[in-house]
Amino acid sequence: MMIKKQDKKPHYWHKAENHLKSNDSVLSELISKHKSKAHLVSENSIFITLTKIIIGQQISIQVANSIESKIKKLLGSINPKKILATPDQHMRNCGLSFRKVTYIKGVAEIIKSEPNFFSNLETLNDKDAIRELVKLHGIGLWSAEMFLIFHFNRPNILPLGDIGLINSYCKNYKIKRDVFIKNISKTRKLWEPYCTVATWYLWRDIDEDVVQY
Repeated sequence: MMIKKQDKKPHYWHKAENHLKSNDSVLSELISKHKSKAHLVSENSIFITLTKIIIGQQISIQVANSIESKIKKLLGSINPKKILATPDQHMRNCGLSFRKVTYIKGVAEIIKSEPNFFSNLETLNDKDAIRELVKLHGIGLWSAEMFLIFHFNRPNILPLGDIGLINSYCKNYKIKRDVFIKNISKTRKLWEPYCTVATWYLWRDIDEDVVQY
């Protein structure tokens, strides 16, 4: 599987920043405040991106980083062949749950048996790509959205179930969580077609650790 490595900002990034600053005063302040911090990049293979996303499901960034480091130490490098050859218990000893071991090995099997499955998703629109991704064992809506953001750098993904987005939005827009969906459904109209960039800057405002799946 070819590694996709991109150190430059997505081509739409500057245009998106200007759009958000013009349409939303809250985002304008956040962009000015955090613009010097790291930007979104696509720097990993499909398999590594999905492995990192699965590891990060429902745990803190710090715990996820620790587990990933242990897996790298165990295997030397993370790739489908090595993952499939590694006994489940060895991976569990790195801190993974039984389910996450199963999910990661399932992705490795798909890459082995259907090498074009994930790359073909790039030709689909966001909705259709998500629909295909969530058919996979262990890949829910949040994981599919993270894949589109971090691997394909899709510009208009809004992960409404992401706890970081929820917390930052409620903090910055000064609302309670029980009206989050109602409120952000209106705000997203100001952000589109650049919800990914809006999400990125809201993440940056509550987390110094820049996650790059």
